[in-house]
Amino acid sequence: MEKIICFTVVKPQGIKGELKVKILADGFESVKSLKTLYDANGKSYSVLKIRDAFGGFAFITLKEVVTRNDAELFRNVDFFVEKSKINKAENEFFIADIIGLDVVVDGAIEGKVLDVITSNVDMFEVAGTSGKKWYFPFLKSLDITFDFSAKKLFVSKEKLDGVKYSED
Repeated sequence: MEKIICFTVVKPQGIKGELKVKILADGFESVKSLKTLYDANGKSYSVLKIRDAFGGFAFITLKEVVTRNDAELFRNVDFFVEKSKINKAENEFFIADIIGLDVVVDGAIEGKVLDVITSNVDMFEVAGTSGKKWYFPFLKSLDITFDFSAKKLFVSKEKLDGVKYSED
């Protein structure tokens, strides 16, 4: 059972132990049916209720957290979930699955994905085989393809050249 980080507790909410959390997954719809959360030590918590707090946040009521004092102990705690329990479309994937992929440009390995920087346009951060970091945006026009079983991301040099930039 593979687990990934899904929430970070921001603060207690109210007096009955509810937690305000930042959603680290792809929005409320992807996490609204979760039933079990885990802390970094693997201890499980039963979700009684989860509601949208909008703007990338949610309010969570856990069976094991019943007072505001209990909730205070969870401030800044990360919660993990079973990866398979997160709702996502078939053509969606996790950033964790992309990190570490070899970047193959026209058949040659040019680097390895270090991170995906999320913003208006997500950016791939790549450790180049030359030793320099370089970046390129996640654009539909690049026709990026993934082979997760082979741990590879494919893109053409022709399309990449116009959008790739390097650190000096």
